Amino acid sequence: MQAVLDAIEARVIGTMIEKRITVPDSYPLTINTLVNGCNQSNNRAPVTALSESEVTSAVERLRERGFTSLYTGAATRVPKYAETFCEKLGLSPRESALLCELMLRGAQMPGELRSRAERMHAFADLAEVEITLKAMGELTPPLVVQLPREAGARAAKWQHMLFGGELPAADAPALPPSKADRETALVERVAALEAKVAELEDALTALRVQLGA
Repeated sequence: MQAVLDAIEARVIGTMIEKRITVPDSYPLTINTLVNGCNQSNNRAPVTALSESEVTSAVERLRERGFTSLYTGAATRVPKYAETFCEKLGLSPRESALLCELMLRGAQMPGELRSRAERMHAFADLAEVEITLKAMGELTPPLVVQLPREAGARAAKWQHMLFGGELPAADAPALPPSKADRETALVERVAALEAKVAELEDALTALRVQLGA
């Protein structure tokens, strides 16, 4: 997929997926309802204060790419919008639920995703979440990526990709080295110091021999 979702577009799509599944009677959404959904204080990280014009612009950009559609009907007095993103990508219900949570809350551990996505899809166990994430990460291009495990964390977090390849390194958030990386670096540093000490001991021994000759 060539298109890249920006932060607002990801929040809009995530909100539309969530509302389609959790409150189907109120779906499709008006722009006003969508703005409120994007900016709600629960199930969002970070909490935003997007304006109506920002959301409208994002919806129209997404519609041009076939990710949203305008809903019209005899009983509809104001324009309403539906997401066609999941259908376009061929996402299963469990994939849609996980991707939605990643769009709404950012990077999360599998256990967090299982708990928070439960309202949209009932996962049998944690293994199902992990299997689904790995499968999504093996697609071309990948939908999600596993991040290095943070120090003291129970598990590594996963984050959604922006569907246009990796971000330039200068724009990518700096990730702390994992515990394994730090331990490897420490072992290598100790080995280098031991080699240096041995080298100095050999030089000192040779010097003593020369002075005693």
